[in-house]
Amino acid sequence: MEFKHLKITDYLERAASASATPGGGSVSALIAALGSALGQMVYNLTVTKKSYLANDEITKAAVQSDWRAIESLQRDFTELIDRDIEAFNVFMKALALPKETDQEKASRKQALADASVIAMEVPLATAGKSLELLQHLGSIARYGHKTCISDAGVAALCAHAALQASVMNVRINLAGIEDREIREGAEKSCAAYIKESAVLTPEIMDIVYAQI
Repeated sequence: MEFKHLKITDYLERAASASATPGGGSVSALIAALGSALGQMVYNLTVTKKSYLANDEITKAAVQSDWRAIESLQRDFTELIDRDIEAFNVFMKALALPKETDQEKASRKQALADASVIAMEVPLATAGKSLELLQHLGSIARYGHKTCISDAGVAALCAHAALQASVMNVRINLAGIEDREIREGAEKSCAAYIKESAVLTPEIMDIVYAQI
């Protein structure tokens, strides 16, 4: 079953249930996908307006480029909704492996370490793509029509929340990863994502609030 194809009410019901999936990683990807959709909506409501058409061609081309990037990111986030669940299932299968003999214990330990890497890589991808979304939303907020400018702000907040939540999911999986280089690389990426997001998000909020 692909969770991305569920009705919203069914997804919410499953997220609220005693089942471990969909969990925070899948929800983070969904939030980012919603932010992407809102960013596209602002663009689509803006491009036919006279005030936007008055901009020079270079500006319009740049904004269109950001819109296309956001459109692509939405597809990525939609896939990540289920990829996170698949990664969790890999981890659970490793957790269920037998551990009676020394050989079984060693195999299980390696399987858990490998599964932890997989479980970490998905939210790390979501975090990185959430930062990309923020990077492309700036022009949407700057040139978006005033009637829907608040939606650009909501899109940015969705991206910011998805990034922060995804970093949390990365870090909870780091403890199970034995490879120090992988752990340090992931943490370095997370720190960089958070740092840039802390700059971009307020900048976009300032642009939005200045037009409200």
